[in-house]
Amino acid sequence: MKSLSLLCFLSAFSIAISAQILNPFYNSITNNVSQDSVVVSLREFESLGVKACPSVELGNTASWIISKLSNYGYSNIEENNFLFQNDTLKNIIATKTGTSFPDSYVIICGHYDTETGPGVNDNGTGVSIILEAARLLKNISMRYSIKFIFFSGEEEGYLGSRYYADSIAVPLNMSIRLVFNIDEVGGIAGLENNVIKCEKDLSPPFSNNQVSEAFTDTLSNLVQMYSSLSSEITYAYGSDYVPFQQNDFVITGLFEKNQSDFVHTINDSLSNLDTNYVFQVARASVGALLFFAQAYENTSGINDSEKTKSQIIVYPNPAKTHINFTSDKTHEEFIFSLSDVHGKEIMQSLVSVPGNIHLPSDLSKAMYSYSLISTPSGIFFQSGNIRID
Repeated sequence: MKSLSLLCFLSAFSIAISAQILNPFYNSITNNVSQDSVVVSLREFESLGVKACPSVELGNTASWIISKLSNYGYSNIEENNFLFQNDTLKNIIATKTGTSFPDSYVIICGHYDTETGPGVNDNGTGVSIILEAARLLKNISMRYSIKFIFFSGEEEGYLGSRYYADSIAVPLNMSIRLVFNIDEVGGIAGLENNVIKCEKDLSPPFSNNQVSEAFTDTLSNLVQMYSSLSSEITYAYGSDYVPFQQNDFVITGLFEKNQSDFVHTINDSLSNLDTNYVFQVARASVGALLFFAQAYENTSGINDSEKTKSQIIVYPNPAKTHINFTSDKTHEEFIFSLSDVHGKEIMQSLVSVPGNIHLPSDLSKAMYSYSLISTPSGIFFQSGNIRID
């Protein structure tokens, strides 16, 4: 709950450009977001009562989240325990492993503790959306790994997220591509809720702020692409991304435009929010997560002869100033992504085949990996390595 009291330019430019491209595969998945599923989760969350830290209700909610994730097919569910007032609180974490960069993570997160009331808006909405994303993405291939994290203790000062950032992410030097936080996105029942706030980092340390801005600009575009909502960019404050941004990780987030007066009261209930708004935020969140984790459609249905026939030749290798693309498919467009050996995305651009792209003059000499995703179909088409000299 919010209390009212060199990547740089190249990455910012390339990420924002690629976000303009509607991916048909991603669109097909966002079309499977179920409003009934989201509302059922909200109703179950409400029935679990006031989830204060610590309380039996909070523990029951943790068990409920674990049960939901298990039913979706996740077996690698972690309980990240920490102490608060001589009691044990827990973060719940499910991980989906990426195929290209298994040790580089997109974190989608939200808190499940509440204050005073059942907290259906703050933050049953975030919990329900993350659960829906976990359900839909379980069997989708991703280049980057995803951690679905449900934090405890946010209302007590980001306890769970601070513990995770300070005691796990930093000591283990985790490669975190992005922290994507969802908190209080229910709107107000009876009002027109058609705008969502996309939050960027404006706080110190400032070294990660430009990349946060790039991801947030992209998030804003993706919201409008995969939902019926408009978006508004604002600054990030007062939620579980704070401990991450303070440790120099890149963050973004979603927060309701029409801010409810019912949060932190007994009236933070299902009847006082807009379930259709939550449904649209869920669509936007799933579309964004697919993009940020670089999901792709498995091409196992294409026979080997067809793959060989349509393979794209990427040259020269090593490359210096530009990369060429040739193929017998002369009028197809692809999203070209270039990443370093740690899985950090260096650039992403739309390319026509045959065609070429020019490389930035300050690109470091090194070995990189690339991928090509077909824009007409959204299918992951080809990947490989290329050296830049």
